[in-house]
Amino acid sequence: MKTYELLLILPGTFDDSSATRFIKDLENTLVKFNAKINDLQLKGKQQLAYSIKDKKSAFQVIAKITAEPKDISAIKERLKLVEDLLRFEIFNLPEVVAS
Repeated sequence: MKTYELLLILPGTFDDSSATRFIKDLENTLVKFNAKINDLQLKGKQQLAYSIKDKKSAFQVIAKITAEPKDISAIKERLKLVEDLLRFEIFNLPEVVAS
């Protein structure tokens, strides 16, 4: 199993309860794909440097997860289908940073 960092950009039009509900759904999705969540943080609403899908502000969600590479592929495919998600990226963390 490898450690990854997942960065999600949610629309700034979300209120705190919508963002929290999204995070709960994300946790369920990650568990469904056999990922272990090591850390999950919701950053506050921030102004974007440029518009993404006509949105000028956004929430950031940063999660450190442990999963198999084949499961990461399935998670990426699932996240591509989420309409409320502005952007996402999954980074492979080196073992030194992961521990």
